[in-house]
Amino acid sequence: MRASRPNPRDERLELNAERLIAAHGLIPRESPLVVGVSGGPDSIALLDFLAGYRERSGIPAGGLIAGHVNHGLRGDESEGDAAFVERAAERLGIRCLTARVAPGLRQRERRESREAAARALRYEALRKMAAEAGTDRVAVAHTADDQAETVLLRLIRGAGLTGLSGMRPIRAIHGLTLIRPLLTTTREQVLDYLERRGLEHRLDSSNFLPDARRNFLRLEILPRIRELMNPSILQSLLRGAAVFREADDYLSAEARRALPGIIRARGPGKIELDAAGMLHYPELLRKYLFRYVLQELNGDILDLSTAHIDALHSLLTSHAGRSADIPMGIQARRERGTVVLRKREAEPERAEAPSKA
Repeated sequence: MRASRPNPRDERLELNAERLIAAHGLIPRESPLVVGVSGGPDSIALLDFLAGYRERSGIPAGGLIAGHVNHGLRGDESEGDAAFVERAAERLGIRCLTARVAPGLRQRERRESREAAARALRYEALRKMAAEAGTDRVAVAHTADDQAETVLLRLIRGAGLTGLSGMRPIRAIHGLTLIRPLLTTTREQVLDYLERRGLEHRLDSSNFLPDARRNFLRLEILPRIRELMNPSILQSLLRGAAVFREADDYLSAEARRALPGIIRARGPGKIELDAAGMLHYPELLRKYLFRYVLQELNGDILDLSTAHIDALHSLLTSHAGRSADIPMGIQARRERGTVVLRKREAEPERAEAPSKA
């Protein structure tokens, strides 16, 4: 019996995105949705797709809002991006909110990388836009290619199971419920969608400079791996992430069950853990317990590394008085019988309120 040929429509952005939305309940009908739009190909495709999805699903017209964050890092090019996004939203009959941030200032004050400073301020600006729109849900245009690049970057950095699981279709982060409807859609499928729909988009010139780590991976490393080692490296990385995700989900569920039994006390910005009680669990599970506590204190653990978790874990067998500073303004200290984690008061972010367009 001859195998049937795959239907080309099965590989289109629309079907991939709708499957993911249905599988994870990404877009509830009863609340608005802010769409992060940079003006690049991925975000323009996402905005256009969601506008059509809104109409097909009967979601109220005002339930979709475009949100653009201007980082001001590329001068006139950044200003052109903002104007382009406003026009794209207007053509679709979608409300547009914009905000301007200054990552350079945050980078100097906190000694962060430019990428980390821009990301933190971008999420803060999107959170404010979502609050103005009466929602906490924001859609971003990460694709399957972004997922593969993220997994490989984290592998090189030395991430653990959680990091190697990659991005999730839905995740609470920085006070937002972040959704990624294009996470199973490839960059090639995005470009196909733009061509079929006749959509223009902007190109960020900094994406073609190999100095940033992700750009170096995208422009130099992955093409060489495809050429010399594995033409299907994208699929291999995505399959690997799925395996790690399954293991991570299992361990996360085990940690959730164990957590109430090892918390001695809980208060505003402070959690005390039973050190001896934690030592009854396998080492890997202890590290997941620390992750859960940090997430409760901070709301997210995006900037947490394996080294930070190892520093916390070492407190379980150290003497009283030893401490460890963790990113996100958290300090951990070994006391008699406990490990105490405290959240220091955060400094206010410098992000302007969104403006209406």
